[in-house]
Amino acid sequence: MLIKLLEGYGQEIYIDPEALYIKSDYINQKTKTISLPQISNPNPIYETYRNLFIKLKELEYNIITNPEEANEDTFYFSPCLDQHQNKSKEEYQNKKNNKIKTFLLEQNIKEPNTITFIDEKFPQDLPPFPFVVKNKESHGGKGKFIIKNTNQLALLKKFYNEINDYFKEQYIQKYGNAPLTFPDLKKTFQEDIVFQKYIQTPTEFNTSLRILTSSSGDILCASLKYSLPNNSNHTETNDILSDYLANPNSPYYLGNSSIISNTMAGGHSILLGKTNYAEGEKRILLAHNINPQEDKLPSEIEKAVTNIAKYCKREIGAICGLDFIFDIEENNWKFLEEHEYPMLYSYAEKYNLPQNYDNDFYNTQQLLDIQARIHALNLVMRKKQIKITRR
Repeated sequence: MLIKLLEGYGQEIYIDPEALYIKSDYINQKTKTISLPQISNPNPIYETYRNLFIKLKELEYNIITNPEEANEDTFYFSPCLDQHQNKSKEEYQNKKNNKIKTFLLEQNIKEPNTITFIDEKFPQDLPPFPFVVKNKESHGGKGKFIIKNTNQLALLKKFYNEINDYFKEQYIQKYGNAPLTFPDLKKTFQEDIVFQKYIQTPTEFNTSLRILTSSSGDILCASLKYSLPNNSNHTETNDILSDYLANPNSPYYLGNSSIISNTMAGGHSILLGKTNYAEGEKRILLAHNINPQEDKLPSEIEKAVTNIAKYCKREIGAICGLDFIFDIEENNWKFLEEHEYPMLYSYAEKYNLPQNYDNDFYNTQQLLDIQARIHALNLVMRKKQIKITRR
């Protein structure tokens, strides 16, 4: 069931066809619409998008799919890669990240000390033990490891140097033959892995603050994620780097305890804005300088995330998940990462939307994602209507 949409009055909406797997013949450039054909036995996501595009046409929204046509007034349903302006996805990502960091630094919010690969050599100037190895391309709380000593670091370096040969060996053992080319996992490691200072959080839990924003400049919801540190149980992630490092059967298994607070990875969540909290929840919030009685975000974070949502809307899209961690040693918040397609557990909880993650994770997440983007569109249109009324 779609959220009721407000009148469009010719409002432009940018949609990346590749992000939604839309065929070129579904797009009508003259009428500025997308029409999905009616098919038998459609999945709920297809049918929801089909109904959405019908409704957008009825309410006189104009859909554009060419980034060169987008402008400041465009509503970005999905992120706009700007392929005509960037030589590569890496260049686009760097521009986006630098823009986000500018708004964070305006509020004196920094990242944990972070080291990346400069060339093929394994970095020497690493943070002191313990430090975190993070795959910045992984999602759902996966791809994070803590390096506590020289033995683990030596094993990580061994993994880096041997990963291509080991992958080839495992592939041939499993399939009996070799393809013409193999992926260069060593290069992937260089591009995706970062090393960060380990941040000690205030309680016995691993904790992080997730804020979901709208490109209208509104905070849709916020929640504090928490989980007890424990030995990670390996699950297949479709991420070869993480699978080798987290799998007890791998010769490169790091034997790590979990540093993940993510709900998807088995953690818990305290939704901010509730009418009451359990005593344990109050204790965790207070330890992070969040008063359960006032229920307000730290002012510096609130200012930073609303500015990022408004002024990075082209790069991020309609909604954005921003993660922060409280550093007990420095008594301040630090920025962890940004998610253009965030998990929406807390959003569903706040707005009493159906959740069926256990039985149908993919469809549930996708349907909530559509709802949240329409919610963001309505907020933009409502603000425009208020401006028109005041004139």
